[in-house]
Amino acid sequence: MKNTLMAAAALLIAGTTASFAADLAFKAPHVAPNWSWNGFYIGGNVGAGWGTTESSLNSIAVVGVGAIPFGFPIAQNSRSGFLGGAQIGYNYQVGAAVLGLQADIAGLDVKGTTPCIIALSCTAKSDWLATVSGRLGGVVADKTLIYAKGGAAWMNTTHSVTIPVAGLGGGLGALGGSTTSSTENTALGWLIGFGAEYAFAPNWTAFIEYNYMEFGTKSSALDLTALAGGLGGAGTATANVDFKNKLSIAKIGVNYKF
Repeated sequence: MKNTLMAAAALLIAGTTASFAADLAFKAPHVAPNWSWNGFYIGGNVGAGWGTTESSLNSIAVVGVGAIPFGFPIAQNSRSGFLGGAQIGYNYQVGAAVLGLQADIAGLDVKGTTPCIIALSCTAKSDWLATVSGRLGGVVADKTLIYAKGGAAWMNTTHSVTIPVAGLGGGLGALGGSTTSSTENTALGWLIGFGAEYAFAPNWTAFIEYNYMEFGTKSSALDLTALAGGLGGAGTATANVDFKNKLSIAKIGVNYKF
């Protein structure tokens, strides 16, 4: 009888211990592994852009008259608008430090118009922007990356000048009409920027970013024949103009990490 009671007690203790251990295993919290920033990613972005275009008139060449040198600024055009595009890149994480390389391309609708050369109107409209930049950042709070970036940028811009057309009375804009002359160029520049990125789901991150860019001077020719005719010129007139653009952009976006 004594042996039977001891055996029953042993079985009861063993069963209770096993049940308690199983219950602890079931209720133990799941510890997720740390997020890794290593690897390739691709994503999209939207944002806003604003900046200036500085233009300087170098000379005007009139057929039958010759080149007339000038060399003075004619306008500083403030521009603003929206953008949307995509990016692809690669990150390499060493401890809390993250190194990366990223390429972006975006369509722009950043434009502005300002008076220039007294009676004329100058417009600058940027149509697309491409950048290649290196990124250097640090991980905070496990899933948040704070980074700075720098690199090269290319921007395509159409520059236009609206010219009053000579009317029947012989004066500029006598009939209230006008004509527009345009030139397109792609300028190379540099960029610096900073941002923050957060891993909100497996393989997905969201970011907010600011970039500042300056582009080198680009020379273009504008047809001013309508203006030369209105002033009694003898033939075709071409203005040689230097353009220099500055641009800031703020954007938000998402990335998918492979």
